[in-house]
Order: sequence, then C-alpha cells, then structure tokens
Amino acid sequence: MVPGMKALSCVLCVACASTGQPHVDDAALAEDMASAATAFLASLTPEQADRARFPLEHAQRTDWHYIPRARPGVSLGELAHAPRALAYGFLATALGRRGLLKASAIMALEEVLYRREHGSGPFVRDPGAYFLTIFGTPSTTTTWGWRIEGHHLSINLTLVDGRQPIAAPAFLGAAPSTSRVLGREELLGLQLLSSLDDERRRVAVYTATAPDDILTGPDTVLGELPGLAVGRMTSAQRASFAALLDELLATLPPELAARERALIAAHDIERVTFTWAGAASRELPHYFRLSGPTFLYEFDNTQEQATHVHTVWHARSPAGGDFGTDLLREHYRNHPHGAHR
Repeated sequence: MVPGMKALSCVLCVACASTGQPHVDDAALAEDMASAATAFLASLTPEQADRARFPLEHAQRTDWHYIPRARPGVSLGELAHAPRALAYGFLATALGRRGLLKASAIMALEEVLYRREHGSGPFVRDPGAYFLTIFGTPSTTTTWGWRIEGHHLSINLTLVDGRQPIAAPAFLGAAPSTSRVLGREELLGLQLLSSLDDERRRVAVYTATAPDDILTGPDTVLGELPGLAVGRMTSAQRASFAALLDELLATLPPELAARERALIAAHDIERVTFTWAGAASRELPHYFRLSGPTFLYEFDNTQEQATHVHTVWHARSPAGGDFGTDLLREHYRNHPHGAHR
C-alpha cells in the first residue's frame, strides 16, 4: 500500500468493513449522556430547571447562533460549584479530549476580549455566559437533545430513540486567532493546499477572495462549491487530507468520531472535496471547506485582519442531517403515532 493510501486507511480504519451502517456501539455514549443530563437537571434549583428544559418540538432547539445575544437556558456563570462540575461532565460526553480543550479555551477567550475592550465594547464579554438547554426528556429509549451555546460556541446534540447521536451543527470560533485555539486545523488546511501541484491547486482554489464568514451559518442551505476531490489527489496529498480530517474528528468523543468515519467511508471517501479561497497564508484572509455526501465543514479566518476564526461542522442527510431532522423525518414516517415520546 502506498503511504498516502495507508494514512487514509488508518483514518477510516473503523469503517473499512462497513456495508452501509456504522459498526459502532453508541449505547455507552447514549447512557452517559442521559445520566449526565439527569444528574445535571437534578442539581439545579426548581427555577433553574424550568429555564433549562424545553419540549423537543420547541422552536428554540434549532435556533442556534454563534454571536453574542440573549439565550435561553441556564448559564455556567450562575451555577453553584456542584452543578457547574456536573455541567462540565455533561459537556465532556459531547466532546473528545481535544474538543473539550478547545471549547474551554474558547470560553476563556471571552476574558481576553473583555480586557482588550476594557469592558466597554458593544457586547458583554463573559466566560460564564454559556448556556445549557435540554430538549425533551433525557433517556436511552426516547428522542431528546441538548445544546451548549454562547459567543463562538454552539454544540448541538440530538439522540434519536435515545441511542443514535447526531452532533451537528457544531460551531467553534476563536478571537484572537493568534491564541491558536483552532490553529491545528488551520495549519493542516494550509499544508494540504501547499501539497497541491499547480493543476490540482487550480481545481481546489475557487476564488482569490475569501468570503467574509462561513457560508453555512444559521438558516442557510448547505450548497456546494467547486473543489478538488480526494479521488484526484496523489498519495502524499491524501495523507495531508487524512491528517486534516483526523483533526476535525478528534473534536468528538471516540464513539461519535468512529460513527462519522464509518459514514464517510460508507458513502465514498473519494467524493469528498477540498475547496480553498483567499490567501495561502495565516496572516491574510483565507477560507477552506471539506464537503462530502455525509458532512460539510467550513473554516474561515478573514475578519479583523485574519485574526478571527469561525468553523462549523454540518451533518447531511445520510448522516441524519443537522439536529437529526432527516433521521427524525424518516423515523416519524415509519412510526407516526407519538414516535418521539
């Protein structure tokens, strides 16, 4: 096996035997999430618990954003020591080690922004202004979901039938980007671009000007852009692509990362495309995306002289869709009477 193909095979090793359905066990993860959510809710005051819980069908479940704004739920900053510890334990069920480090650093950067703006900027900068919200009843058998959200962070989980997790949309941002909170994915994207020869680079780069922000924020359609397919990459370029994909999946807990790898492999890794826009430099505005049949990922570093990063991961229909909407639609079609209860 050539080196690049070996690297790509390693990234997708869990999925190599897949015949269409991911061969991973979500039961332990689903049980951890349900237990963590139940313990967290039990630790709250009655008033806090009322603010933290919404029906599964509530419009708030899909009303996500990454800007500073008023949010429903219970904030980390208002919690006493015990419920705050349980809240971080709850968050740890949705993120891998690297993802938890990134999320914690993103929250901490609010203090940096507060000091930089001398507390008088247009928005309130507060590391405690991250809100937990639970939709439905935590369970390993019924459909429910939850979110943690604040400035530059929106992690959304849906568990269909309490055991099929959909971790999308997932937004992580960082300012200033010189903190390198999201620096590894940026570096790996640049390395993949630099590995391309002139012919392949012309295919991958669709415009010399990067967009001002991610193109698939709230209430947008997951459209397509031209790009270079993995199937057209050399072995060395595949190795660079594999390293980038591995970094993105490392944000998730092992069970979810394995599930995503299996889905990507089952729907043809050769069709995943790499797209670049803007400069080939960390110091100038740039943007890239990976897009395949089951997912779409965007990385944008253009604002404030390329010191402000936005990233997002979306699930497409074969992976359940954002918030599990496509999987739930199919589920309700097959179980039309109170299927989510």
